[in-house]
Amino acid sequence: MNPSRIGIAALIVAALGLATVPAKAGLFTQVAPARAPVQRAGSSSLQHLIFIVQENRSFDNYFGTYPGADGLPTSPPCQVDPWYPSACDTPYPDHDASNNGGPYMNKYQVQDIDGGKMDGFVVSREQELGKTCAPKNGVRVDPNTVVAEEEDEEGVVSTKKCVNDVMGYHDGTDLPNYWAYAQNYVLFDHFYESAESWSLPAHLALYSGWSAKCKKIDPPEIDTCASQLTAKIWQPGKPPPYLWTDITYLLYQNGVTWLAYLDGGLGKPIGGNTAVQGIWAALGGFETVIEDGQYANAVGTDLTQFYSDAANGTLPQVSWILPSYPDSDHPQASVAQGQKYVTGLINAVMSGPDWNSSAIFIVWDDMGGFYDHEPPPFQIDYDGPGLRVPAILVSPYALTGVIDHQILTTDSFLKLIEDTFVNGESICQSGRPDPRPDCRDQSSQLGNLENDFNFGQAPRPPMLLSTHPMSMLIDNAPSAAVGRSAVRRLR
Repeated sequence: MNPSRIGIAALIVAALGLATVPAKAGLFTQVAPARAPVQRAGSSSLQHLIFIVQENRSFDNYFGTYPGADGLPTSPPCQVDPWYPSACDTPYPDHDASNNGGPYMNKYQVQDIDGGKMDGFVVSREQELGKTCAPKNGVRVDPNTVVAEEEDEEGVVSTKKCVNDVMGYHDGTDLPNYWAYAQNYVLFDHFYESAESWSLPAHLALYSGWSAKCKKIDPPEIDTCASQLTAKIWQPGKPPPYLWTDITYLLYQNGVTWLAYLDGGLGKPIGGNTAVQGIWAALGGFETVIEDGQYANAVGTDLTQFYSDAANGTLPQVSWILPSYPDSDHPQASVAQGQKYVTGLINAVMSGPDWNSSAIFIVWDDMGGFYDHEPPPFQIDYDGPGLRVPAILVSPYALTGVIDHQILTTDSFLKLIEDTFVNGESICQSGRPDPRPDCRDQSSQLGNLENDFNFGQAPRPPMLLSTHPMSMLIDNAPSAAVGRSAVRRLR
């Protein structure tokens, strides 16, 4: 790093008051003792729950060096590398704005975890890249070598190159706003994917606490639904494939308003198209949503309406905000653009009349193939949980500068919604036939988000941040040299 960049980094660190030493791993691997809630979340103080759902990042990839968090080990872990057996692949700071990540379907996550060794990330990526990228006679292949133009399982079309950056991580000099939210509100460092797989199961779990597949949907037969991590992708105009109960059913039955705001509307992000594909907007495929006449709530509201609602004080009681690919943090989209987008959303709420009655959660749906050192603490059921993802609470009633070490998943969001708006009634108590194996929203193995609020305090004032913060990120758009960082090794 040249002296000018060192100077910039120092200014960023000083401005945010951030430490640069790695966090220590292993200190918070158990559930922290629960604090008694100062006042229950059902208080009239909280009238809006807002979930900003981003894409494909592990906790260590974004917060592995956050002070006090259960982050990257101080003794660098060595990853197995079949291509370079004499090498040791370790975590390294990656300031590239565009990253590639690795595979993250269930079979790859199982390989990543490797029985708790957490040493399969590089192996998984090398398997995904294939023989084109393997070294030839011991000589490394140029990371800019193009393997293919392809569409991944999430509908994202990108240029696949011989880049292996799964061990790279960002810090507060790259992501000053995300870190500022963590520093001033609540950061969760044991928040796990509910479903140990990719985005569709993750979003199904986000809305319903279950990822399943129903064998018979036309006519619908609820008894044919069973746990599955490769769920059917819904298609507008076709019979809804998700027959089990989602949280919106309880909201509708209790007169609670809800909306899913879609960044650019519903579509498929082919090429430069800025829209939200169906696997992220999966609420549109639930039978309950169709039957309740709420389909437009699920897929018919553009982000322009969110900004209007935030400004006018007309936000619904529960909302999910889903990104288009360029705004999503998904590889290979720019994380600088993703942070800008999220900051704009939070600023809009903070600037409007609903701020004093809101809680905003930022969460990333799956780990995107990026390294994380912490294995899932237990298995609740067939679906998971999976690996750790970042999650942050921003609210005028949030505790200040707290790292919550409780074990949580998006099932914990469902419980908070239920406790806040439907008197604690669980999805399992809705009265609908539902063959799910358990009630994830009531799991005693998970912590309680109520512990992160103090509703007895006066609401804290807004903390508006610049959407163009000073950053160490390098603009390496996919059209440029995507593979410049590749894999760093100690020999």
